[in-house]
Amino acid sequence: MGICKKKLKEVGFNPKKLLEMFDELEKRVELHSISIRYDGDIVIEGAWAPFSLKEPQMMHSLSKIGTSLCVGFAVDEGKLHLEDKMLDYIREDLPEHYDPALEDLTIFDLLTMQAGSKECCNNVWFTKLEKNWETEWLKQPKIREDIRKVFHYDSGCSYTLSRIVTKVMGKNCLAIMQERIFDKMNFGKIHWLESPEGHSTGGWGMYLTAGKISALAQLLLQKGEWNGEQLVPAWWVEEMSKPNVVIPGDEDKALTNYAYHIKAGKEIFAAEGAFGQYLICFRDYPIAIGITSGASEYLAADICLKYLKEAMDTSCPEEDSKKAWELLEEKVESLTLPLPEGDLKQTTKETEKLFEREIVFTENPRKIEKVTISKLDEKLELKMMIDGEEKTAYAGYKHWIHNDLYPQDFTKRYHRIAYGMDENALYLSIGLINTSYREEYCLWVNSEGVVVGTWKPNVTYLPQRDDMTWKFTGQFR
Repeated sequence: MGICKKKLKEVGFNPKKLLEMFDELEKRVELHSISIRYDGDIVIEGAWAPFSLKEPQMMHSLSKIGTSLCVGFAVDEGKLHLEDKMLDYIREDLPEHYDPALEDLTIFDLLTMQAGSKECCNNVWFTKLEKNWETEWLKQPKIREDIRKVFHYDSGCSYTLSRIVTKVMGKNCLAIMQERIFDKMNFGKIHWLESPEGHSTGGWGMYLTAGKISALAQLLLQKGEWNGEQLVPAWWVEEMSKPNVVIPGDEDKALTNYAYHIKAGKEIFAAEGAFGQYLICFRDYPIAIGITSGASEYLAADICLKYLKEAMDTSCPEEDSKKAWELLEEKVESLTLPLPEGDLKQTTKETEKLFEREIVFTENPRKIEKVTISKLDEKLELKMMIDGEEKTAYAGYKHWIHNDLYPQDFTKRYHRIAYGMDENALYLSIGLINTSYREEYCLWVNSEGVVVGTWKPNVTYLPQRDDMTWKFTGQFR
């Protein structure tokens, strides 16, 4: 973790521009971790506490890179062709009534998101289904005149491709990626969520670290070659990164087009996911980037492109260089997200009311049914009932305490929690480490003796609110 100053200096990077890049990222985007490679070597790597470089985070649509690579394997081996009709592989999943436009769709249309989808069926849409994911998606109407002409983002295309890959290759996308790529690159066991039918979700749900993402980006820069072995057909890497269809509304961004389940621009191509996950490959420089984050806007790729180009193309005055390198090292080694409000460590008359009493909450987004808060020296103990499960967690005063709350569930295993207090309220900040989510809670007791709570996430799939704050109440028992 940190910077490889020797390599950066050899290449001629301008440290002031790199500092400006981090300042801009912190001002406009909530990054959780970043890994930047130059010519294969990691030159900058860091994580914003409470997140780290070690624990994998769920990738949203960045996961589609795996689906694209698996389709490439099938095509290269002649088991699949881009002009094949989609229904030739999944006709048995058709519902009784379906849009006849489905008969027109090809593998290419799914791969380039030109399937005429009226609705974007994302991970939230799919995970509400208990079974028959493919059949339910095939019930959706199509815009026939848009097929192979207009971009319509829809993770149903990704799941269908994953379903087809399983059929023609005899194993699901995760098994293929694990065997042909992850094991060869020493990634260890990788998780990828599955449908009830056992197919990789295709469009979301792969769990990676920033370092592994940047390694996959490097694999693509090397045209599929890794340590002397051709893991991915070079021709497919070339094809999958070519622009195919304009993405409406993205004309002024670095990534203007959609390619084969990734985005493509003139200077970079990238796998991109909700809340700002990125796998970025530069076209004119040997730069590969992996990013995890919890951001509401897709800005990181454009910011990195701008400042890394400037860092390569402009020199830093000698008199400023030494100090700039020192500041850059200090910056990368001390990255952190905001700690909770409140500068009091000890309770006041008002906040004391919250402690050593069981509080039963009304409905809230995280399904926290009740909690008992205890003060233990420099930390708090939180004994909770969350969605029917008893959990005990600890929060540090103005520092993050690591909690392994769900040891058997890789999707939400780790939480890091910090707290602060003022005269009237208790503040808690929580990093849900295996996700994009960071949350802020505030608890206080009003004049009627009712506990009032607020919940504010960094990002959410819930319907948006202007202040992004949800309110709930609690009663002492």
